[in-house]
Amino acid sequence: MAAFQLEPGLQIDLIAADPLVADPSAFAFDEKGILYVAENTGYPDPMDGKKPDTLGKISRLVDSDGDGKYDQRSVFVEGLTYPNGIMAWKGGVFVTCAPHIYYFKDTTGDGKADIQEIVLTGFNANRTAQIRTSHPTLGLDGWIYVTSGLNGGEVYSPAHPERKPVSFNGADGRFNPETLEFQLRGGKSQFGLAFDAFGRRYGSSNRHPLQHIVMEPDQLSNNPNLLFNKTIEDVAPAEAEGFVYPISKSITTADYIPKLMGLSHQGTFTSACGTLIFESEGLHEAHKGNAFICEPAQNLVQRQSIKENGATFISERVHEDWEFLSSSDSWFNPVFLSHGPKGAMYLADMYRKVIDHPSYVPEETRGALDFESGKGKGKIYRITRDNLEYNKVETVFPTSSAASMDMLITALSSDDEWERNTAFRLILEKMPQEAIAPLKEMVLSDAIIEGKVKAIWLLHHFDGLDDKMLTTIYDDNVPIIREQIIAIIALKPNISEQLASSLIKGATDTNPRVRYMTALTFGGDKKKEWLPYLAKIAQEDASDPWTRAAVMTALNGQEISFLNILEAEKKQVTFSQLPMWSELGELIGSSVSAKELTGLIDSSINSEWDNPTFSLLLGLLKGSERHVKGSEKTYLDAYTKSKEQLDALVQETTKRASSAEDSLTSRIQATALLSYFSPGETEASLKELISPNNPPEIQLAAIQSLGNLNSVEAGEILIETTAWKAYTPKTKGAVIATMVSRPILRNQLLMAIEESKINPAEISSSTRLSLMKASDSKVRSRAEDLFKELESGGRMKVYEEHKRVLDIKGNAANGEGIFKLNCATCHTYAGEGGDVGPDLSGINNQPALALLLHTIVPNYEVFPGYQAITVTTHEGKQVTGRIAAESANSLSLRTAYGTEENILRTQIKSIQNPGLSLMPNGLEQNMTDQEMADLLAYLKGAQ
Repeated sequence: MAAFQLEPGLQIDLIAADPLVADPSAFAFDEKGILYVAENTGYPDPMDGKKPDTLGKISRLVDSDGDGKYDQRSVFVEGLTYPNGIMAWKGGVFVTCAPHIYYFKDTTGDGKADIQEIVLTGFNANRTAQIRTSHPTLGLDGWIYVTSGLNGGEVYSPAHPERKPVSFNGADGRFNPETLEFQLRGGKSQFGLAFDAFGRRYGSSNRHPLQHIVMEPDQLSNNPNLLFNKTIEDVAPAEAEGFVYPISKSITTADYIPKLMGLSHQGTFTSACGTLIFESEGLHEAHKGNAFICEPAQNLVQRQSIKENGATFISERVHEDWEFLSSSDSWFNPVFLSHGPKGAMYLADMYRKVIDHPSYVPEETRGALDFESGKGKGKIYRITRDNLEYNKVETVFPTSSAASMDMLITALSSDDEWERNTAFRLILEKMPQEAIAPLKEMVLSDAIIEGKVKAIWLLHHFDGLDDKMLTTIYDDNVPIIREQIIAIIALKPNISEQLASSLIKGATDTNPRVRYMTALTFGGDKKKEWLPYLAKIAQEDASDPWTRAAVMTALNGQEISFLNILEAEKKQVTFSQLPMWSELGELIGSSVSAKELTGLIDSSINSEWDNPTFSLLLGLLKGSERHVKGSEKTYLDAYTKSKEQLDALVQETTKRASSAEDSLTSRIQATALLSYFSPGETEASLKELISPNNPPEIQLAAIQSLGNLNSVEAGEILIETTAWKAYTPKTKGAVIATMVSRPILRNQLLMAIEESKINPAEISSSTRLSLMKASDSKVRSRAEDLFKELESGGRMKVYEEHKRVLDIKGNAANGEGIFKLNCATCHTYAGEGGDVGPDLSGINNQPALALLLHTIVPNYEVFPGYQAITVTTHEGKQVTGRIAAESANSLSLRTAYGTEENILRTQIKSIQNPGLSLMPNGLEQNMTDQEMADLLAYLKGAQ
């Protein structure tokens, strides 16, 4: 206990320790205060396909004398592999233990589970135990949510063989505890999932401490033409910006694993997990609504405050350079946080010498680490304010009998979030009809808002909210309550006129989240009468990408009517609204008939060229490309007979793209529009725009436009020797990505490499391999000749040969330039660089030998999230990158060159995933031994 540094004004108490509890990875209290603990003693699981251990247990702990400390233990379940999540339900517990989710219950009273059922199965268990489904958590909607663990599977219920398995592909999920139906949800959470008191869901993964799940897959699928495919928002600063301040001399994976596609870095979050949004009374008032995030690898818990940010949220550290809880004991590994009895916060410490999994440590280093010490140990702590006399705090729930209805209603109104959650669960489990009247009374009273929210949702589950009551609640309450009513209206198959009145009010609500939820609800109903109100939301919140996406999901088949409404107020459009006009144009261009599209484009060409018209025209043309089969491109002259007007439009577009006085948004859109004029008309203008004296955003837009032209002249401009030498790493990467993806330009790129104008090592390994496996035999043959030396294997031999570099004294100052030239397109380091691969800040802790290994052999170990896939479209376009986001309609690839490509699934001809890194082999060919030594010195020296 002396090793702890805890926020002043609070106290921490040990309530259970080994041998009473061992290796706690998660726990759950039942209504009597009995503590069920998921004991993950077998962790880490064996490598190389060896049979998993069955040391996992569920223990049942009892506080027999009521002093707040547990003193009796029974083994509730044993013989499990790696249990990592647990939730109380109907006198038993659900337990996540991939490949299964179990339900265990003791019906005989002997403290051992006699009911042991697999309720769901098919979750992948073929990757490390760090990345498996976990955190069963009850939502207000009555479903139990689980994390994906950044993993997948084919999930089904053995009790329902008639149902098809659900393909579980990295998104989070949920299941109905009664019907055992399983569904995919938004989010990509690893080992952290939490709801706030109002049903907003948050997840976390190693380097992303707090993510808000903003949108669900079924909401995105309301409009199949929508390219937007994101479901999560990083609420907290992530990766290099996610600072932590340990007081221990901890060893993180980053001290050993230099995989430049790797995971973690000391001084920033490396193992964020166990997230809790604290909503109870046992700390101080200022702690309510704050996020608390475990960082076991650096022996601390961080506190962050959360505030609204449009449709989503943003958070920041509460303490500038110290933590809510930290320990100088490097064996302290906080992995799980929870509400619990008497308003306190509870914490699981999986007390181990090394918490990292050996799979993420280079093979030659694993033997130096002790992954066994600490097995069988573990602790559970309680954190409260220091003046809280725990034993004098009364609790609603009796320890020896069932709670009465009066007790449950009282608990639902409690200041204690654990009591509110427990009452909600117990009422939901039994659905007693006598609860309806007091719940209605509570909803219409001045009860605590957190309790009213739960009461509203319980009434929904009882089907006890008629339209009149829903509108009454909506009209008489604060934004948080209005948000709940909108969410419940969205679940109704038909929206009555009475409920429509609430939605109409929601469209002009003062709160952005209410407006956002209203737009999503319109998307599920698809009535034409919603369009004017959608337009109001769009105009008010056009700068919020989430609300724009919500509006666009609601327009399926009604885009033209919506455009007509916006056109009436076009003169009031601001620069922040231009992306909305472009996105709307793209939806229209991809969904209307060719005849309608021609009329719209012709009308835009021959109308007043204001900013919205330019944005709309660009979107229409982008959308039109989805109709094209094969590599043939349709240019603007095909849509109008007015040659004179078209010539004038070329001049106006060039002027806007080149004007330093115009807004950056307007210039980027004009630059993009230049690619839709016939070849020969705009290449010269675009050549000027890729010059270094233009902002990088304009250069990148011009490169993209030259690629879209897909002409020989455009290709010559992109690889012209003087221009090639002047490109920054980011722009050069964009040029390569652009040329590789288009057949005509691909030929020119290969020719330039053949003529030694471009070094083969400048092309990423994943791109080289995709070219060597191209369906076009000529491309494949040329690529094999050019890249066979780089891709012929023997990388370990090259690594062994380059160990000589370690004997050369490096110059860190020179190494900075080497990094910017060769690495910064993909990786951030010391605050600068790209975001294709993980941030490398903090890898100065890694051994130089390991840094060298993964620089020269990037495929030595590849984290799944950074594997490269190659997508070929029906038009012949080929894109290689890692999946940045995906939905039922589309996916986004982030290429090795820092660009991002959005592709509708209907455009995809094939997908290949060879399991390789995006990082290229052969980087050593771009530098001398001295330069490699300088690079290593820079990576080892910068802080």
